[in-house]
Amino acid sequence: MKKIIINASLLIAFTSLFIIGCKKKDTSSPEEESTPTTTGSTTGTPAASGSFTWTENGGAVNTADSSFWTTGTWGTGFRAFKGGYTNYFEINWANQNNTSVGSKSLTAGSFTFLKGSATYTNAASENLVVSAFASNALTGGFTVSVSGGTVTTIVGGFNAIPKK
Repeated sequence: MKKIIINASLLIAFTSLFIIGCKKKDTSSPEEESTPTTTGSTTGTPAASGSFTWTENGGAVNTADSSFWTTGTWGTGFRAFKGGYTNYFEINWANQNNTSVGSKSLTAGSFTFLKGSATYTNAASENLVVSAFASNALTGGFTVSVSGGTVTTIVGGFNAIPKK
C-alpha cells in the first residue's frame, strides 16, 4: 500500500510539472523585438534572413548552403559554402569583433573565393559594408574586383548571418 501511495504522489508531481512547463504563451503583451540600426548602404544583392548570396560578373544570384561570421585575434570575417568547398568564400577584415555598422577595408588578399579548382582574390584594397548588427548577426554587402580566372567581379549580400 505504501508503494502505491509513493507512486501516485510521484505521478501527480510529474504531471503538475508537465502542465506548468507547457503553459500557453501570454499573447496579451507581445515580446519586444530588437530593431537593428542601419546606416550606409550595401552594394550586394539583399539576401534572405540568415543567408549569403552573390553574383559573378553580373550573372545569376547564387545562395550559399551555409554561412557564418567568426572572429579571432586575426580579425573578423565570413565563411560561406555552397556544395562544400565547390564554392567557398573566406572574407576577413581587421580587428577582433569588428561588427560596428560601416565600411570595412578588405586589404589585398583578404577576400578569397574558391570556385572549383580556381582561386579568386582581391589584388587591391576593396570595401565591405556592414549595414546592421543585431542579435549577434551581421547584415551588409560588397562589390569586389577579383583575379584568378574568368570571374572579374563578385557582388554579394549577407543578411543576419549568425556567429559561429
